[in-house]
This record gives sequence, structure tokens and C-alpha cells, in this order.
Amino acid sequence: MKEGVKRVLVCSAWPYGSGMLHLGNLVGCLLSGGVFTRFWRLMGYETLHVSGTDAHGTKIEYEAQRLGLSPGELAARVHHEISQVLRRFEIAIDNYTTTESPVHKEFVQRIYQEMDRNGYIISREEERAFCNGCRRFLADRFIVGTCPRCGYPQAQGNQCDACGTLLEPEELLDPYCTFCGSTEIVRRKTRHWYLDLERLAPRLLEYVKARDFQGNVKLFTERMIQEGLRPRAVTRDIEWGIPAPFEGAEGKVIYVWAEAALGYVSATIEHFRRRGEEERWKDFWFGEEVWQIYTQGKDNVPFHTLIFPGQLIASGQGYHLPDQISATEYLNWIGGEQFSKTRRVGIYADEALELLPPVYWRFYLLYNRPEKTDTNFSWEEFDKAVNAVLVDNIANFIHRVLSFVWSRHDARVPAAQTDPEVVSAIEDTYGFVVRTVEGGALAPALRRIAQLARVGNEYFQRKAPWKTHDARAVASAAHLVKALAIFLEPFIPMFSRQVYELLGLQERRLSDVREGLPGRPLARKPTPLLERVDVGELKRRYQAMKEEGLVSIEEFQKLDLRVARILQAQEIPGADRLLKLLLDLGDRKVQVVAGIKGHYSPEELSGRLIAMVANLKPATIRGIRSEGMVLAATDGTLALLSPDREVEPGTRIR
Repeated sequence: MKEGVKRVLVCSAWPYGSGMLHLGNLVGCLLSGGVFTRFWRLMGYETLHVSGTDAHGTKIEYEAQRLGLSPGELAARVHHEISQVLRRFEIAIDNYTTTESPVHKEFVQRIYQEMDRNGYIISREEERAFCNGCRRFLADRFIVGTCPRCGYPQAQGNQCDACGTLLEPEELLDPYCTFCGSTEIVRRKTRHWYLDLERLAPRLLEYVKARDFQGNVKLFTERMIQEGLRPRAVTRDIEWGIPAPFEGAEGKVIYVWAEAALGYVSATIEHFRRRGEEERWKDFWFGEEVWQIYTQGKDNVPFHTLIFPGQLIASGQGYHLPDQISATEYLNWIGGEQFSKTRRVGIYADEALELLPPVYWRFYLLYNRPEKTDTNFSWEEFDKAVNAVLVDNIANFIHRVLSFVWSRHDARVPAAQTDPEVVSAIEDTYGFVVRTVEGGALAPALRRIAQLARVGNEYFQRKAPWKTHDARAVASAAHLVKALAIFLEPFIPMFSRQVYELLGLQERRLSDVREGLPGRPLARKPTPLLERVDVGELKRRYQAMKEEGLVSIEEFQKLDLRVARILQAQEIPGADRLLKLLLDLGDRKVQVVAGIKGHYSPEELSGRLIAMVANLKPATIRGIRSEGMVLAATDGTLALLSPDREVEPGTRIR
């Protein structure tokens, strides 16, 4: 930590408001941010952690339309769900807000007006991708095609997830519209406003050199600079978002990437405003007494090392610029598959909590945090981290030592000084952990802490106080227990809390690992801290969770799907949505009540071939017996399913 720093600001990348976080999202941003927050508080710094749900952008608009919701409804629902998950995972965060916050909207418009006044916003008329199929401009996730740089076939209109290149929709090869699937993409004139990164390039280069970024952060940032910075559009022709505050920009909104990172500032303002400390936010955004840490996946690196600092510089307000970018590589599912709710691939944060308590997930994810290369989830690695390291090594050592103190020393740690070799082991671990976390890494720090537990196990076994009655060895082992609990607090706070309760510890600093527990009584009889996880059973439960709601082929074959001809359609008195249909199934005629009124008139249905389920149990609807179900597709409007050529009524659908 640089000299003169008094406080730390932790900023975790904002999850999209279109759906739940998967395990890779969780460890890449908010879980890591929470660990840094707890760590720097233990180091004695005033620490603030902010983030929130990214409620704007094409992804939310697209997903909301698919679900039949407004974007605001979807974003609010997802924000609530993520907030609950963060609470249950015990992620330390001071303000988890949303880009729909009035404070955020006001701040975004104000800072863009400042950029505009300083000459860093330019506008130009241009031709943009437009779908002739659904008659809309295509931006970001509305358009998918082949990356012109690496050839990845599923690159989106703002960025290629495979190589990280920032893109414009018009650069994609063989594009198609994700709304309607049309490949009839044309160019249509429109006007957009840009952040002039080219003009900002000299100051950004100076900033990047001063920060000395490392690893993937350095590679991504240097590549963008080498390729040349160019103006980047900050407006979009979509309906959902923050209205652009520029003259002549009516009907435009601020592009999601161009406002989400600004939420770190607005979330800080909002936090202190709620506390009645209107000006305190400036302590975290101006001057050199603050250290800023940003946690995110590698795909977000250029937004945080170049674009976000560029926005702050362009405002002319003198903001403190990001100090440390702690970016993870990707955590993929088994075999390198991408997580997908719709394809039922991988574990999402809410699902993880149904399967196991959060202490196990926190430890596995942080022990295997992908800091050097992309990694895949592995049940075998989960077993090693959770059972072999956390339970068998760490938890069992702590339980073994404290149980010995309880039973052999009348529940009181012997009043003896710590063995110098234990003091040295703790001090070495302290130095390594502090240097590692200061450098923006977490997994090596946690692994070193686990190594200290192995040292403790070896030490206790070698000293064998049950034979030697060596009080100093027992006191030294108890000192190791205290040190492990404090070291582990940022990573698995719920576990450390159990140990603190046994030891009767209250307020703690990381430096307290240097002090032993001579003469301290235990608060209660120790019990095992954690149970081993049956990974085989866990895998079976995961599989059952993913198969829930799926129909087996045997169950599906019980459905009798047939083509029927509508002989007659009639309105039902008093029913707004229902029609009564008389259907010909070849060998019999059946009556069905269908909710298709408003989409079809009785006159246009007569004689039409449709698909239906012919063996449903009869139901009575509005006093009318209904003996089946007609099949239809809906995307907001309703379309009856029909064969593409004439077939006989009663033909089986296979």
C-alpha cells in the first residue's frame, strides 16, 4: 500500500440485470470485492465497497421482451434476487444499488455535460446497422456475427468474448438480428455522440504507465493502446436507458457501457447521502489518501483501464483514477462449456445455495480463483479444496487443538509463550498474505493460509503433548488456531466467526495474528466445525436439479399429438379470451375451449388444420366440457401451429 493512504474504495463490476450470477460471475466481481473489503478493514483502513445491478442496455431489453416483461420489471426482480444472494453469501458490501437509481441518473447526465463542455464529446451522422425484419437499429446484444479479428462466430455488437476486442455492430461479419433472426441487415443514417478517446490518448497513456498494471490487465490495455484509441460511441438508438443530455440528442440514451462504470461514483454519493454525510463521498474520489481496487472479469478490463478513466479525465473535475484492477480469467463449466440457464449448464449462485452452505462455495471459488488462465469447474478439484483442504486440514486441526485444550487443560489455553518456530511460520504467512493481496491476487494468499494449517497439524503431531504434557506446544497450537481464524476471515467469515465464538474474541486486526492466547478460557465445548461433503451425492443432487421440469422420452410418448380440422368456432357468452371449437380427429369429433379470442375470429378458423393434444383429461371451463388442447406459439401475439401441407384429420404428430 502506498504511503499516505487512509481509506480504500472497492468497486466490483456491475452484474447485468437480465439474470442471476453464475459461479464465474460471482468469483470474478462481487465475491472477490467482498474479500478485499474485509481484508483492508482488518488492516485498519476505512473501507467502502460499492456495486449494483446494471439495469440498462440491450441485454435487459432483449431478455425482458422474451419473458413478456418491461425492462424495468425484469431489472428490479433480478436486482432483488441478486441482493438476497449477496446477503446469504455474506459478501461485505456497503451499497449494492442499481443504475435505475435517481442519484445515478442525475450524476451520469451531469458528468456527460461536463465532458461535453470540455470538448471531449463529439457527434457525427453515420450509417448504423438496422434490421429490416423487425425495423430497429441493432446495437450490442441485438446483433451477433463473426469477429473480424479472431473469427469467433458468436461475437456481439460491442465486444468479442473470445478475444476481448471492442467492436462496433457494423464490423461484424455475417451478422444477424437476435430479436427476429433476420440476416437482412442494412445501414441506415442516424446521429450519435462519441467520447473522444483519441484526444484523451496522451493523458491515458500517462495514466497507464503510472499504474504499472500486471498480467492480463497489462496485456489487454497495452493492446488497445497499440491498436490506436479512437472515438467511442456513448449513445444508442434504443428506448431503455438514461436519456442523453446533449443538444439534439432527443430520443437517444446513454449506451450501457458508457454509464455503468460511472455508477461507482454515484453509488458512493448515494451511500453517504443516505447517511446524511453529503460531502464524504469526495474522500473516496479525490486526492491521494484513497486507494481504489476494481474487481471484474477480464472482458471488462479495457472499460476500467481506459474508458472509465477517460471519462473521469474528460470531466475536468480532478477525480482520483483507478489504482488496482484485479481481473480474473474465465471460470467455465466442466469441459470448457459456457454457463447457461436456458441450456441448464453449470451452477448459478442461487442454485449453489440450495445445494450447500455458502462456506463451501466461497472456499472452493477463492482457492481456485482463475487469476492466470481460464479454468473449468471440476468436481474433483471441489473435493480436494473442500474436503481435503478446508475440512480435513483446516477445520479438523482447529477442532483437534481446541478439544485438547478443553479436555486436557480445563478449557483454558496454557499460560505459556509461543514456540519461536510457530511465531516464524505465522510471521512468514502474514508477510506473504499482505504482499499478495496488495498485489491484487487472492488464491495464492488463501493457499498459503491453508499451508499454515498443514504446518500446525505437523507441529502438533510432532510435539505430541498428550504424551509429553508440553504446555508450550499446546499454547503454540492455540496461537495457530487464532491466526488461522483471522487470516481466513476475509475468505470464509462464517467459519472464522465460529472460531471467534469459541475463543471469545471480539474486535480484531490482521496484526493480531502475532499475539497468542496464553491463559485464555474457551467459551464453550468445541464441536466439529464442518462436515465433509459427499461429492458423489452432491453431483446427483445437481443433476436432479438440472433435470427438474424436464420430461423423459417415456413421459413424452404418453402424449397423443394429432392434427385436427376445425369444423366450427363459436364465441362463449361473457368470455373475453375464449372460443369453443368443434374439431374433427378423423375417428371422432371433440370439443375444445381455447384462449385464442382476440387473435382469431371464428370465421377465419373454420376449416383450418391445427395441432392438438388429443388425450388430455377432460376439463370443464365456463360450464363447457373441453376435451383437449390446441397448440400455439406466442411472442406477444399468438400463432396456431399447423402442418405445412394438407394431411388427413387425426394424423399423428411424431
